Amino acid sequence: MTKRLYDLDSHQIEAQSIVLSCTPAGEQFDVVLDQTVFFPEGGGQPSDTGTLGGAAVLHVREEGGEIYHRVDRTLAVGASVTGVIDWTRRFDLMQQHTGEHLLSFSFFDLFQASNVGFHLALNYATIDFDKPVTREQIQEAELLANRFVWKNLTVQATFYDNEDVIRELPLRKHAEGLVPPIRVVHVDGADMCTCCAPHCYTTGEIGSIFVADASSYKGGTRITFFCGERALKLQRAQHDDLDAIARRFSCQREAALGAIKKLSDDYGALKKSERELAKSLNGYMSAEFLQAASSAGKYRVVAQLVTGVDGGRLKDLSQAACAEKTLTLLLSETDGRLSYVLATGVNFPIDVSELMPAVNAALGGKGGGRGTLAQGTAPSASGAKEALEQIRSYFVKRLCDTK
Repeated sequence: MTKRLYDLDSHQIEAQSIVLSCTPAGEQFDVVLDQTVFFPEGGGQPSDTGTLGGAAVLHVREEGGEIYHRVDRTLAVGASVTGVIDWTRRFDLMQQHTGEHLLSFSFFDLFQASNVGFHLALNYATIDFDKPVTREQIQEAELLANRFVWKNLTVQATFYDNEDVIRELPLRKHAEGLVPPIRVVHVDGADMCTCCAPHCYTTGEIGSIFVADASSYKGGTRITFFCGERALKLQRAQHDDLDAIARRFSCQREAALGAIKKLSDDYGALKKSERELAKSLNGYMSAEFLQAASSAGKYRVVAQLVTGVDGGRLKDLSQAACAEKTLTLLLSETDGRLSYVLATGVNFPIDVSELMPAVNAALGGKGGGRGTLAQGTAPSASGAKEALEQIRSYFVKRLCDTK
């Protein structure tokens, strides 16, 4: 069985090893060594990558108690090869994982919220807790976890050969079904739980812990957090975004939130004013449309092409132009696309669903509706005027034939 050097020293970057086997795996190869510094994926932590005797180590896994290194080229069995891990990746993952232990301990210690799920990706990490936690509780646990970081506490990994001894330990979390020797990671003065992954020497190596997000998940709470360099990059990006916003408003960063709120309030007031003006304008426009309506026996047909009117206002405008016994079709071009609304007033004998297929066919669009209202869109406004006249003629003839 491969000797696991990462268990003895999480900061060992390279080691000389003997190739015990090299088995083809598609276009790649699975290599077994007599000893390795490469951590296989497990405990929620991705595997190490790096190089092995000139070959790229793409992934490492444990299977049946053996460790397999997936590499991109064959290695000679019996050869002595140098394995070098990607230290930047390893250290980043250790920062996140050790930070997770401190966060989980803090939530458990303060609020009896237990970690029931942990996912460590290459750009974010999450913890699932078994109960809801508030924003204030998250901030309190985050602060406690960072205080453990600032104390620069020792992180130790110890192996135990007896399950009974494990039960005597004050573990925050004891994974079931473990086979001795069982590895326990202990943060001096804080967390203690079973864990197979490499960790920082001290909590100070974590740098900082930042909880970025929280959401309800399966009756509990899922938090997203960042540690070390990840936390620094996130906070730098957010700081730069805030700085750019402040410059845009010609104010200090501290005043940016107030400036955005004022802008939002002003925008809301303008939108309200716009809606009121549009409503008044709709009244004038609908009156003009009705004056220009085509007679169709006992009914009238309004068919108009308007410009610069979005779908929402087009609907309001068409309904405003629907007097009794009136059929209204309004078209509007926006950003090269055509929107259209078909509406009827009271005492109209035909459901719009009977008329809409002809409108779609003439305009080359798609849409539908029923009762007194239907809507549709077409990918192009070209030929809309000609199509509109054809539709008007069809409507007039259809209504004239209606008793």
